[in-house]
Amino acid sequence: MILLAAHGSPDPRARALAQGLRVGLERRLGVGVRLGFVEHQSPTLLEAALELAGRGGGVVLPLLLLGAGHLKADLPLALEAAQAHYPKARFLLARPLGTHPALVALWAERLRRKGATPEDGAVLVLRGGTDPGANAEGAALARLIEEKTGVPTLPAYAAKARPTPREALLRLAGLRPRRVFLLPHLFFRGVVEERLRGRVAGLDLEVLPPLMGHPALLEALVDRYREALEGGYAPCDTCRYRYPVGRFAPRREAQIAGLRALRHALFAPGRHPHGPFTHLLLCTGEDCRERGALGLLRRLEEDLRDLGPWVQLTPTPCLGRCGKGPVLIAYPEGVVYGGLSPEDALPFRKAHLEGGEIYEEKLLEVI
Repeated sequence: MILLAAHGSPDPRARALAQGLRVGLERRLGVGVRLGFVEHQSPTLLEAALELAGRGGGVVLPLLLLGAGHLKADLPLALEAAQAHYPKARFLLARPLGTHPALVALWAERLRRKGATPEDGAVLVLRGGTDPGANAEGAALARLIEEKTGVPTLPAYAAKARPTPREALLRLAGLRPRRVFLLPHLFFRGVVEERLRGRVAGLDLEVLPPLMGHPALLEALVDRYREALEGGYAPCDTCRYRYPVGRFAPRREAQIAGLRALRHALFAPGRHPHGPFTHLLLCTGEDCRERGALGLLRRLEEDLRDLGPWVQLTPTPCLGRCGKGPVLIAYPEGVVYGGLSPEDALPFRKAHLEGGEIYEEKLLEVI
């Protein structure tokens, strides 16, 4: 069973959002979901925690954008009180939504639809609070949006933290953006957004809608639930394995890619989805070139072209396995192949990329 822990609000739109996500989670996961609210609504967090504990426990899923006081104080206190009544109950506390990639992608897509470019600018407005860790996480989210879109994006806080939206806009003005977008990182159009609009009234900018019932919220919650079930989490919202490394890898990056794959497999096994793709690093160092790496590269580019969304092929400098080439590393799987020829391209595709199995004929090692 899941306890979906929400802030609560007298605004009916907040109630509708929480109920909609509860129903969506039940449909996606096939698990019962019970709501609990920090304030304004019933059942209270403690009442819902007691019910969950009475059933032996379950996953506590915070419907919270950032990990501030409600996550660090209210939730643990409610769970501690519930466990005092039911000592055998066991709870798994999931992470807040935070910097989940689905939320980054949401804002990136909205900016893309507006035709935003690096010549424009954006201000990501967060609720704000006295918790410095939560405020810093909000700033990290703004940075990730800029990384994904190329649009300069500054964080701002609607209350209790700085910069305020007006201060952030003044900082952004130094870049002389062509257009400015305000991104209210809030659940719905409520008191905070109305207050925000009042503070920026008269300024020449475009205010985008808040999160509301966007499917990204459900996607992020499902991920957080699965992380909790899998025994914890690694801090992998910004994990490099979620994204391609680029068309060409620098020498040092290429040489340690296999090590990264091993480290990741050891410390974050199954903690999160890495996206439906594999990175292929093909050595094009001098020895591998002499053994036909460039011909293999051309064949792979041709034979894997239709797998573009799922496979990234990256030529690299020497991978340090001279005499065994051409060498190909697939990660995050951490599988190293050697002695490949153009004729191996299709069998490798069928075995490794389509079949999910190791292409045994040219296997060097699994690291």
